[in-house]
Amino acid sequence: MIDIVDYLNANRLTAETGKTKEIDQSLGKDDFMNLLIAQISNQNPLEPMDDKEFIAQLAQFSSLEQMQNIATGMEMLALTQAASTNSQMVNLIGKRIVVEGKDFTMKNNDYIRLRYDISNEEDTKNLKIVIKDSNNYLVRTIDLDDANVGENFFEFDCKDESGNTLENGNYHYEIINVDNEAPSGLKTYSNLLIDAVRFDGSTIILKSGLTELSIDNIIEVIQG
Repeated sequence: MIDIVDYLNANRLTAETGKTKEIDQSLGKDDFMNLLIAQISNQNPLEPMDDKEFIAQLAQFSSLEQMQNIATGMEMLALTQAASTNSQMVNLIGKRIVVEGKDFTMKNNDYIRLRYDISNEEDTKNLKIVIKDSNNYLVRTIDLDDANVGENFFEFDCKDESGNTLENGNYHYEIINVDNEAPSGLKTYSNLLIDAVRFDGSTIILKSGLTELSIDNIIEVIQG
């Protein structure tokens, strides 16, 4: 006959690890109760089960049942949370996100707001922004005359050197100094329109054209 005390001890969650020990999965809590009842029914009347032992077994059974219920509840909570997160990520389609980078999406806009940060005073002088299309062809070069230490914004009118409105799509920009180098104290940010969300197991990938982004990198979400 299976010793119910040993069986319950083997199945309860350990405080040290929070994990269930490897057990025979063919028996559940109902089976444990049946074993306990059978043990009581078949005990020797001349040597009845000790009250303390009986109470201890009931306490162990109650603890196991509660832990199993908690585990089931946690699994349901995790599934609900995952479904909620996926739904929220789908809602990002059609919105713009700001992440660290050097790209932006042009789509029927009069202008695009590009953010860049400068940490050193010496890096604020003689700057220009160079804009290229997705094929890395030069589109336009513009002087930046009002850069300051800290957070800066450049309002790009989405036109090329000839004043023509650019076609929709993703573009690349760089901020360089008079020596055609990126200042050491410069940080630039992408402004991208999300057009798709891909779920890869537990990983969520945001897509903007051919660019793929992790949700962990989002700094700001803007209405598209």
